[in-house]
Amino acid sequence: MLKELLNDHQLFHSEFQQDYFITGLSGKTLWGMYKQSLRELYKRTRGLRESYCDREKLEVEIEQQYEIANKKKDYYKAKFAAIEYKRKTMQLEELNRVIKDTEREFKRFYQQALSLKEKLGELTEDKKKELEEETQIFKIKEMICIDLRTRGMLSNVSYERINAVPYKIKKKILDDISSGNILKWYEDREDIPLDYNKKVNICLNVSKEVKKIN
Repeated sequence: MLKELLNDHQLFHSEFQQDYFITGLSGKTLWGMYKQSLRELYKRTRGLRESYCDREKLEVEIEQQYEIANKKKDYYKAKFAAIEYKRKTMQLEELNRVIKDTEREFKRFYQQALSLKEKLGELTEDKKKELEEETQIFKIKEMICIDLRTRGMLSNVSYERINAVPYKIKKKILDDISSGNILKWYEDREDIPLDYNKKVNICLNVSKEVKKIN
C-alpha cells in the first residue's frame, strides 16, 4: 500500500507550475519567457548529467558490495557489505525517481523553448537588445501597476527602477502614470497564447540528448 501511495507522489513542479508560475510569471513577455525556459532547461541539463554519472557509479558500487557480501571470507566484512548493498540499492531506487521527474521537467522546458523560439523568429543581436529592453520596461510598468493597485503609491524599488532607465523611457513611463494609461494598459493586456504541446515528441530520449552535448 505504501508503494502505491508513493507512486502518486510527484517530485518537483507540475506542468501547470512550469508553464505559468515559472516561465510565465518570471518571463512576462515572449522574450522573457524564452530566456526563462532556457535557464530552467540549462539547470535540468546540468542536473541530469550529474545524476546519470551518479547512477553509473552507484550501480558499480552495488555490484562491488554484492560480490563482497557473497564471498564471506571475512564474516564481518561480508555482513557490512550486505548492509551497504541494501543501502545503495535503496539509494539507486530514489535516484531513479529523481531522474524520472527531472527528465519530465526537462521535456516540458524543452517544449517551451522550442515553441517560444518559433514565435520569436530569427534572433539577431540587435533584435535581442530590443526584446530585452521591451521586457525590462514591461516588468517596471507591471511593478508600478501592482504598487498602485495594492498600495495606492509607488514603492521605493519602483522609483529606483524608473530612475535607472534612460531618460526617454523614464519620461514615457512617468507620462503613462500621470495620465492613468498605465493601469489601463495593465488591465487590458492580452495573455500570450501557449501551445507548448505541439513542439516536442513526449518520447524524446532525454538521456541521449543530454549526453551528446559537448
